[in-house]
Amino acid sequence: MSGTIAPLATFLAGSILTLVIPIAFVIVVCAWYVFMWRRGTGER
Repeated sequence: MSGTIAPLATFLAGSILTLVIPIAFVIVVCAWYVFMWRRGTGER
């Protein structure tokens, strides 16, 4: 049984990372943009 679980777990971890990394990157870029935009408008 454990012989079939290990490749499945590796595949799931890989596919989850493949989905999470680009989504996290977009969220970080959006948060940075909003933070810089709010900081910039506050100075004007």
